[in-house]
Amino acid sequence: MGVISILLEALRGERHSGEEETKGVSFAAALTSGLYEISQALSRPAEDVQPSFDLITSASASILRVERCMLLFLEPEEEIPQIRSAAGISRGKPSEKKYRLEQLLQIARPVLSSGEGIIISEGRPGVDRNLLRLMRRLDIQGFIIAPIKSGASVIGLVIAASPLDRREFGDDDLKLLTVMANFASVAHGNSALVARLNQRARKLSAIFEISKALNEESGQADLFQLIIDRAVELLGASSGSVIRVDHSSGLLHIEAERGLGGDIKSALQLRIGEGITGWVAKEGVPLLVSDVRADSRYIEAHPLVGCEMAVPIKWGPEVMGVINLDHNEVDGFQEEDLDMLTAFGHVAGVVLRNANVLRDWTQRGE
Repeated sequence: MGVISILLEALRGERHSGEEETKGVSFAAALTSGLYEISQALSRPAEDVQPSFDLITSASASILRVERCMLLFLEPEEEIPQIRSAAGISRGKPSEKKYRLEQLLQIARPVLSSGEGIIISEGRPGVDRNLLRLMRRLDIQGFIIAPIKSGASVIGLVIAASPLDRREFGDDDLKLLTVMANFASVAHGNSALVARLNQRARKLSAIFEISKALNEESGQADLFQLIIDRAVELLGASSGSVIRVDHSSGLLHIEAERGLGGDIKSALQLRIGEGITGWVAKEGVPLLVSDVRADSRYIEAHPLVGCEMAVPIKWGPEVMGVINLDHNEVDGFQEEDLDMLTAFGHVAGVVLRNANVLRDWTQRGE
């Protein structure tokens, strides 16, 4: 009888006799306690999602009475899921563990592609014989795999292996593991949401700091340096610059920089239309180049740069300058980073506009 069925019977007040009754109440209590603890964990702030993941795996191993339970997620740029948490009995040498995981992930591939959980057990009809042989070779007495989903996409797996009482896994066990996978999806989603909210909060804080400096009538050079410092720090860039467009000469002039170094700053002479920065100065639209080596517009300023983005500094239709950021990794920036840098571009436009207005007043003697 499956764990969920036992719980339902216990909740309905149905009676078992002797040992079966005691076992049923024990399983129901374990399930209720485990689900309660997980729900409590999910209701707390999600700055650190790892404790929730650890609780999900340990509760799954305990409630399902299995030897081993693992939680895996697909990470960016990775073709196979990576273990985020594990609970239960760990056997074998490190090299053997790696082999066992690789073989287990081969079995799990259909779950990643189909989004449907599977049960592999000796007594289950229709199970592929090759999978059974592999299961025996790995010394696993049956396992179940449930997908972790975000919408329609599979983002990870929960795997439970080898029942401690050597029973055959059933559909109710898979349903329970699917519930745990759903908890993992919620925890993952909450963590991602908190990360996005924190990033937005940092953005607002940086914009507020710059706006405050504007109101305090800080010098133009100081404001530009503040803008590029905050942009580089917030977006994790390796270097960046605020560039003024001189339409009379057609040249681009670096007004402030972070991480470029004096040699590059003095040696780099670009015209409007040249390089990624020059293209943005000419076209007046933001640009994200995920891999600079694959873009013919790129002009090398530093050999380690892998990704670059730039946004125009505008006042009305006129492009007055460009903010440019570099990252040492390919795909180091995402579209949301470009949106954030655009906000810095708007503030820089105010700085340049105010500087021009003040210059005009001074020249007119006002």
